[in-house]
Amino acid sequence: MKVYALVGKSGTGKSHHSMWVARENNIDYIVDDGLLVSDNRIIAGKSAKREPTKIASVRTAIFSDPEHSGMVRDAIRENNITSLLIIGTSDKMVHKIAAALDVLPIEKTIYIEDVSTPEEMAIAREMREKQGKHVIPVPTFEVKKQFSGYFIDPMVQLFSRKNKTISEEKTIMRPTYSYLGDYKISPRAITDICTYEAFRFAAMYKLLRIKSSTTKSNKLILDIDLSLRYPCRVEAEALRIADGVKNSIEMHTSINVKAVNINVKTLHVSRIYVRQLEKQKNDLLNSEF
Repeated sequence: MKVYALVGKSGTGKSHHSMWVARENNIDYIVDDGLLVSDNRIIAGKSAKREPTKIASVRTAIFSDPEHSGMVRDAIRENNITSLLIIGTSDKMVHKIAAALDVLPIEKTIYIEDVSTPEEMAIAREMREKQGKHVIPVPTFEVKKQFSGYFIDPMVQLFSRKNKTISEEKTIMRPTYSYLGDYKISPRAITDICTYEAFRFAAMYKLLRIKSSTTKSNKLILDIDLSLRYPCRVEAEALRIADGVKNSIEMHTSINVKAVNINVKTLHVSRIYVRQLEKQKNDLLNSEF
């Protein structure tokens, strides 16, 4: 296996340039901040950017947890990886990562100054210091599988190679350990979003109860008891409300929703509908005579 390293100080744009470095050196896999990624996918590992503190983030990035490092070592072996790029803030760090993953020696070290201009590094440093933003070299749809409750935005990079325009998507995010401060979303806010979204549907009559819980990966599970107006297609309307609530919460909070369980407890039959039924019944009886 050929192992390369990309080294640069924190906030100088290593993750942003990692895909270009990998492409230019025919490298198929990248190790960045605790993740093993390849071909727009997260193959194995857990991101250091999910950790609640900076210290915990560093420990994850250098694979200090045996279970974490073992998971990625197994993935490297199972995928028959022949070329690997390790990203780190120093020569010492990339060697520590390579040792933890049992992929020493490092054949070639590339420094961020070799692939990025001072202007580009200044922009990257400003994004990190003033906005607390980090880049992950995989598309946003892939990142959202692991991240919940983080500010996440896609970034598309276009470049030309051999008269061909190539597009690459990366993800910009702000981890919870960012020194710009943490943010929390109260249960009341989740309830208000659910209530507002549910009542956008004409079949919705009354909201009886909202219960929320989270998985170990911070994904949200909602159980909503409600009453619908009858007549309606009960199952179809329940699915529409569930989808609407899920999409609204994920859009407004960045929290990943694992499931929205709609429990239709009662059906509300309006007086107008009852009168219509009575009229139809009377018309039917009269027609028989």
